[in-house]
Amino acid sequence: MILTSKTNPKIKELKKLQQKKYRDQENAFLIEGYHLVDEALKRNLKLEIYEVLDHAKYSNSTLITSDLMNYLSTTVTPQNVVAKVTKLSNITSFESLVNLQKMNKVLVLNKLQDPGNIGTILRLAKAFDFDTVILEQIDPYNSKIIRSSQGALFDLNLILSNNLKVNLETLKESNFQVYETLLDPQAQKLNDVVFPKNKIVVVVGNEGQGISKELWDLADVKVYIPISFESLNVACATAIVLDKIRNR
Repeated sequence: MILTSKTNPKIKELKKLQQKKYRDQENAFLIEGYHLVDEALKRNLKLEIYEVLDHAKYSNSTLITSDLMNYLSTTVTPQNVVAKVTKLSNITSFESLVNLQKMNKVLVLNKLQDPGNIGTILRLAKAFDFDTVILEQIDPYNSKIIRSSQGALFDLNLILSNNLKVNLETLKESNFQVYETLLDPQAQKLNDVVFPKNKIVVVVGNEGQGISKELWDLADVKVYIPISFESLNVACATAIVLDKIRNR
């Protein structure tokens, strides 16, 4: 059977998942594209697959028309497959953590706003062997974050923070060293900084305002990247810092 109508209950349910309140209500989110579906299947995530008849790849998928795929897609060029996925167990709030034992290399995103940047930084965290990313004021199931993370979202410990200052204090009490990337007279040049192998926290700040001033005093080390230009995109700056840490 092929689904053909926007009024079909399944299609209406999928469309609603583009809104956060329905994602929370249904405890599910939507992914698009064969790469993300394949990555979800590799990890045995619970999902329902919907794909266009002429491009059917999966034996257990529900078939829909190309018009419905265009209706459900959030991209300019739909990729012929979407899937409803049960929310991930690796995404949780800081307050619900039983202990910090699973955390060793932690990347903190302080009030970042651009979903594309956030998704890219999640990929960088995975690529440079960071196990945990702490987010605040953002929904990790945003379609742009999911798409730009390219599956990294499925593997990282993602911690949602309601009070980043308190969370950083908790990490420091557990002997994590906090490194903040900011322009400050006390900041050290990146190439002069000696990073530890374990129990490290790297904080990067908002695209326009940088790291919140209330967090500055929590830094064990303040770091800046000397460049011959005014500033770098936050994802580019993060890549440079993470590469330096891996190749310390």
